[in-house]
Amino acid sequence: MNFKITVSLFIFLTQLFSSPVWSETNTSESEKVPMLDVYKLSYQEHEPGIDTYEVTMLVSDRFLRIDESGEDTGYIIYDDKIKTIFSVSHFDKRILVIKEQPFSIKQLNVLSTVEYLPLSDAPTISGKPLFNYRIFTGKGVEEKTCAQLQVAKGLLPKVASLLKKYQRVISGQQVKMLDNTIKEVQTPCYLVDQIYNEGLYYDKGLPIQEWHSNEKSKRLVDYKKVKVKATVFDLPTGYEKFSILK
Repeated sequence: MNFKITVSLFIFLTQLFSSPVWSETNTSESEKVPMLDVYKLSYQEHEPGIDTYEVTMLVSDRFLRIDESGEDTGYIIYDDKIKTIFSVSHFDKRILVIKEQPFSIKQLNVLSTVEYLPLSDAPTISGKPLFNYRIFTGKGVEEKTCAQLQVAKGLLPKVASLLKKYQRVISGQQVKMLDNTIKEVQTPCYLVDQIYNEGLYYDKGLPIQEWHSNEKSKRLVDYKKVKVKATVFDLPTGYEKFSILK
C-alpha cells in the first residue's frame, strides 16, 4: 500500500511547527522537587477498528515515558541505561518487563529495499527538510510497501536516537517470540516491519507521519520542551514484575 502526503498536511505542518519551542513548569520553588528538562511529543494514532487516539511521549536523555491521553490504566517506561521497557498496568498492579534481546537482521531471509527521497514541495519543520522513507519488498507487480514514513531530517536527534533504541528492544522481544506466530502470518512485510524492525529511519530524522503494514498509522501533532518532575519516570511500588521471556 502506497500513500502520499497531501497539500492539506503541508498546510497543517506549516501552521503547527511555525511557533517556537517553549518551556513550562507547574512547580513552585518551595516544593523542592527535582525537575528534568524533557521533550514532550504529542501524537494522533490510528489502527483498524479503533477510533483515533492521542498518545504523549516524554523523552529525557535517559528515559522515555508513553501515555495514552485520557486513559489512566497504565503507562510505559523505557530506561536506556539498562535497555529495558516497563509496561505498567494499574488494573492488576503488574509490570511487564521487557529486556534487550540482541538480534541481527542477517537472521531474516527476506530481501527489502529502502527508498529515501526529498519532499521538495513540503515546508521545513523548524528549518529541517522533509524526506519520504519507504521500505518495500519484491519487484514489479510483486512489490509491496511495508512501511512509509515522512521524516524531518536532523530534527531532535537525541530524541530520535532514544526512540530507535526503544524500537530495537521491542523488536528483540518480537524476534524471540516469532516461533509462537503462525506461519501464514509471517509474510515478508510482517517480518521486515513488525519483527526485524531496527528503526533505521530514526538515523535519517524524526518521523512526522508514518504508516505500517499492519495498517497502523500515526502523526506528530505537537512537540515542545518542558520541565517535569523527575518522579514521572518512576515505577509504582508494590506492583508485581514479570517477563514473558526468561
